[in-house]
Amino acid sequence: MTGKSRTVGLMTVGCKLNQYETEGVAERLEERGFVIVPFDGPADVYVVNTCTVTGRSDYRSRQMLRRAARKGGGALVVATGCYAQREPEALAAMPEVNLVVGNSSKRDLAKLVEERLCSDACGSGETPIEVRSLKDEVFEAFDIKQFRGYTRAFIKIQDGCDNRCTYCAVPDARGPARSRRFDDVLEQASLLATNGYREMVLTGVHIGAFTDPDGHRLPELLRALAGIDDLVRVRLGSVEPTELTPELAATILKTGKVCNHLHVPMESGSDTVLKRMGRWYTRAEYAEAVRRVTDADPLCGLGTDIMVAFPGETDEDFADTVSLVESLPYTYLHVFAYSPRSGTPAAEMDGQVPAAESKRRSLYLRELGSRLSLRFRRGLVGKSLEILVEERAGTKGSLAGLTSNYVRVRTQGAPSLQNKFVEVTVRGADETSTWGDIDPESAR
Repeated sequence: MTGKSRTVGLMTVGCKLNQYETEGVAERLEERGFVIVPFDGPADVYVVNTCTVTGRSDYRSRQMLRRAARKGGGALVVATGCYAQREPEALAAMPEVNLVVGNSSKRDLAKLVEERLCSDACGSGETPIEVRSLKDEVFEAFDIKQFRGYTRAFIKIQDGCDNRCTYCAVPDARGPARSRRFDDVLEQASLLATNGYREMVLTGVHIGAFTDPDGHRLPELLRALAGIDDLVRVRLGSVEPTELTPELAATILKTGKVCNHLHVPMESGSDTVLKRMGRWYTRAEYAEAVRRVTDADPLCGLGTDIMVAFPGETDEDFADTVSLVESLPYTYLHVFAYSPRSGTPAAEMDGQVPAAESKRRSLYLRELGSRLSLRFRRGLVGKSLEILVEERAGTKGSLAGLTSNYVRVRTQGAPSLQNKFVEVTVRGADETSTWGDIDPESAR
């Protein structure tokens, strides 16, 4: 690319895996001379890393693409990510979109943007689609040096899924399950630790199923990561209940650097619904897996995903979900309504739940989740917990950071404490926040 540097604004829709890949795209663009600028400001190119897990995700992705076109005034608008991989023609048909790049070609996005800019200059008005099949995909990851705007770093250790839950489009968007090489993960973690990142979040579609080509598994990886001196915390992303084995539970509890925070998708507390979903556990097996950690560590933060109004879900099925939630020590719930995904078996199932009932069930669980969160956080009052100071919280002297068990605590302190671990004595919690007093002498 010659002449004045082009500017690029990037937007991520969806999960931490997408956040990781957006940062990888950004670094590739910078290597080619592009300058990264805020998405909400003017830019020559806008890249939206899309999500397609629900209908709402599709809508949000299209919304961001249209926003980019309105702000850009002739800018090149690029759609990438899971929605682009699964429905490239639909996105290419949008008048606002100038280039569609699937997950399969995301590592080449910077080069493709350069080529598209050149073709536009030469008068081409078509909307290219760069999407190839993921059927035989091998693991590929960006080697990332930094995460702009983040105190914590993300490391992609796994991608894809071999399960076929009847509601899910992820296997089509992400391809088969595959894992990053053990040594490559350690090399990436060491680089990020050298560059000042004290906490790292392991991401993927099924990180609990991590098994690299040489047979290394997640517990072994966690123990190896704990041996990196400059790395203070390792946080797990989502782990399926069947992946939370006794060995993994023991590693979380004993390693010392692994955060006492679990996110274990439940989806439903009804055995009948779980079977229709194509899930591979029962409610009893789910509870047993979770309690392997929470019984040993009552301060463990526990979150879950719950889908309401799956086709055929009765009032009794929903009551089973509520009772299972109430029986476990959750600290937060991610609740979402079933959204038909074209091409999935569930989209053709009988018993689609009316929208009004779906909304009622969602609201009930969200309110329950708020009560459980408040109960857990109030139980922390008086306790001294370590936080990684991540941000200024808005007013002068106000800081915030995450505890190991995934509670954001607001406190007062000097700006120099950012990206340091400090002890905070929790003083209170309400529906929206948790706060405490900092011990500045504890900073490390």
